[in-house]
Amino acid sequence: MDNLEAYRMWAPDGAMWTAWAKPVLFAKPPRYEVGALNLPEIDYAPRADSGTALIVDLPGETGVLEGLALAKSGFRPVPLYNGVYDPDHRAMLVNVSGVAAALFRGAEMLPELPPDAPPAFLLDANRMRGLGKEPGKYDNRWCVFPQDMPSAAALMKSGIRRVVVRAASVQNDLAHILRRYQEAGISLALRDGGERAITAARPSGFKSLFYRVRALAGLSRNAAGGFGSWIPEAVQSGDSGMRHYGIG
Repeated sequence: MDNLEAYRMWAPDGAMWTAWAKPVLFAKPPRYEVGALNLPEIDYAPRADSGTALIVDLPGETGVLEGLALAKSGFRPVPLYNGVYDPDHRAMLVNVSGVAAALFRGAEMLPELPPDAPPAFLLDANRMRGLGKEPGKYDNRWCVFPQDMPSAAALMKSGIRRVVVRAASVQNDLAHILRRYQEAGISLALRDGGERAITAARPSGFKSLFYRVRALAGLSRNAAGGFGSWIPEAVQSGDSGMRHYGIG
């Protein structure tokens, strides 16, 4: 299966949520392949016709595996991973090798779903876990913005009135999205072992014109639109004693 075929399996033409799927990790095949994927048992998925959308914010490939398991319950897993994969996994601030491999291998396991199947949006809880702009590293940290997910109006138009977040906690970038949903009348719940209703507090910079600018200031974008670029490493010139910057 080539790159485009794998992406089209996750984001098929005509499916309601395909426009939100990110192609970043499908740009090139992962460096290694995985064998059979062991999917978790899902005991929390509501009925697919219950008017519920899911946000799976788990670390690494565990989110992909959970998304594949949710597909068996009638939910459309939508990959929102936006950090670029680099073949040198040791250089990546956020190692997405497992995510990329699971996406390619898991494409074959996706069942046929109706075009209007409710979404399960997949995020990587490790997306901001790197140490920052460390020289000689590939900075592929990323964050999710309100524009990366459907608006509250779009969800409600499709009959969704409830969002369940599958995560250990709600990260700050996701809080900006959940607060918007809450203000529009969508109820929220957090699944972190048990399930409980939550209230999305107003995050810092909420709806500020400068929030996106400040969030992007510490991250590295590339020409393709995803997050990821090499951080220049200072190199000593042996002849002149002057320093210049090269790519590590």
